[in-house]
Amino acid sequence: MVTEELNDAVRAWWDAREDQRRVGPGHGTWPVGEVHRVIDAVISGLVAHGVAREDILTGQRFTLERSYRSMPRTFDIAIVDEGVLVAAIDFSSSIGPYFGNNFNNRVDDFLGLAADNNRALSDDVTLPFRPCLGIVFMLEHCERSSVPVRLPASSTVPPSRRNMSYQELYEQTFQRLLDDNMYDAICYLTTSRPPDFAVQEPSDRMTFSSFLRRVADRVAAIRSIRRSADAGPIGLGRRLAGREDVDDVLSGITSVSAGLSAAEGAVIRQRRQAVAELQQLARDRSTNETQMHKAIGDRYWLFGGQYVGMAERRNLVPLDEHDITLICADGSLHVVELKGPDSRLIKRHRNHFIVSSEVHEAVSQCQNYLVSLDEMGASLRTLHRNELGLDYDYRRARGTVVIGHPDHVNLPDVTREQVERTLRAYNAQLTRVQVVTYAELLDAADRALMFAAESSHH
Repeated sequence: MVTEELNDAVRAWWDAREDQRRVGPGHGTWPVGEVHRVIDAVISGLVAHGVAREDILTGQRFTLERSYRSMPRTFDIAIVDEGVLVAAIDFSSSIGPYFGNNFNNRVDDFLGLAADNNRALSDDVTLPFRPCLGIVFMLEHCERSSVPVRLPASSTVPPSRRNMSYQELYEQTFQRLLDDNMYDAICYLTTSRPPDFAVQEPSDRMTFSSFLRRVADRVAAIRSIRRSADAGPIGLGRRLAGREDVDDVLSGITSVSAGLSAAEGAVIRQRRQAVAELQQLARDRSTNETQMHKAIGDRYWLFGGQYVGMAERRNLVPLDEHDITLICADGSLHVVELKGPDSRLIKRHRNHFIVSSEVHEAVSQCQNYLVSLDEMGASLRTLHRNELGLDYDYRRARGTVVIGHPDHVNLPDVTREQVERTLRAYNAQLTRVQVVTYAELLDAADRALMFAAESSHH
């Protein structure tokens, strides 16, 4: 049964789509307009069925290590149990007039999502269960979607799918996905455009209420499994994590060589996975500076072992805002200026390669940061020590510009070696600032971790 809240949310979705026209005909995603109200209606229904509201997240990114994508994925709704993903729900739609192409694309999307997530989650040693996977799908109800599909005489469509409308084809597809355990729950809705607005549920098996019940029941079952999983290393780890003296327990484990080696190995594996994800992100031509900055986060160890952390404040100097400020072991600072992986690195000039204007401008920007630190360092150190409890040596700061990726160089017949040689020649003329590409930064971090992993086994 469609709740009043869901009905109103879908109506608002139509109004937003018609008024704002943010999504063109046939687009397969929910338009920005009022989609949050549809999501809220689903969340309200899940809470009413016993799912804790604090466990329901929206727009959350999860890294699924064994998936085909190998990149963090954002789910429209995610349900977690003690930080572990136990349910993922995506929203999709098909609006006319191009139902034929949409049908093929949507089915491909459904299969891809199921295959990717099921592979990533089914055999995960940290999860003795497969998280619930669900879809909320809405199809426009109109003449084109509700009459039999016209097929050419030479069509190879199986007899079982002939003389079916797109509405019936979707229902049959969803039934097969459920029968084959590709998905745990599917909500299938059809809706008519205003002014003849209505929301229908074509299948008794895929109603809104049955969808909520299936998800809630699956989440409850998974929680029960996790609570009873008291055997083996995962259960032991959970029990230890719940102890008040967990720090003392860990100190005891790492006080012996085997425990220390295992702990170090776990950290190294986790860091190498993070480096691999960053490498793939940097190779993606669509990745921008903001995305790289967010992905790097507080991983100061990427820049080398001489750093002990990152400054929490990005505006240590008036009028300046640093992307990353690394703290050296001796209290001095190292300013990192991040630019996009797609930034231009080199260009031809009079039969030679020189760095691009983007590189030069980024270096000048970083040099200006250092000048400000030099000029205001003494007074800033006193002020920040007295008012903020920070004690940094501002007058010995150095800088690094991280910019571009050799894979994105579009000059014909230019090798990575030529790119690196040009940057080395440029760096040789600099004193307190160096330029590195994302490839250099991440490859160096991976080599250091690989060496650490080998050393831990000896």
